[in-house]
Amino acid sequence: MKNKHPFLRFLLFAAEILLLWLLQATPGLMPALFGTKPFLLLAGALAIASCEEAAPSVIFGAVCGVLADLSAGGTVGFFAVAFTLVCFAQASLLGTYLNRNLPTAAVVSLGSSAAVLSLYFLLFRAFAGAPDSAALYFFGYLPRVLYTAMTFVPLYGLNRLITKRL
Repeated sequence: MKNKHPFLRFLLFAAEILLLWLLQATPGLMPALFGTKPFLLLAGALAIASCEEAAPSVIFGAVCGVLADLSAGGTVGFFAVAFTLVCFAQASLLGTYLNRNLPTAAVVSLGSSAAVLSLYFLLFRAFAGAPDSAALYFFGYLPRVLYTAMTFVPLYGLNRLITKRL
């Protein structure tokens, strides 16, 4: 199927990313579930990767990763690389081997969210010597993975609508 308006579609995706970045960066705006907030930029990047081919997914994943790195107050690096890799993997899996539908995309997104946040925990918390790492993971990072996967569902619906219409 030929896309009629790819520029407009990508412009809407960029606006969505900026809105998610603002929602994530504004204190007290997103409700906390189990003491944690969702990683909206990761959910948005994975939702775009679920609806697009690999090349645009990699670009939007890298942009979301850079914004996540900047929001975290660190240098640009970990999230930019991690988001790029999981977005490429998700777009490739859903474009080649799996069906592009909500249940499949949600399961792959849950795995991708768990991979990124677990790797972040291992590299920057557990190996850095954070006290009581197991409790930190199960009560801090695991709920964030699940909350991020929950926010993926409406973002997937929005991006699927944009992709179908444009």
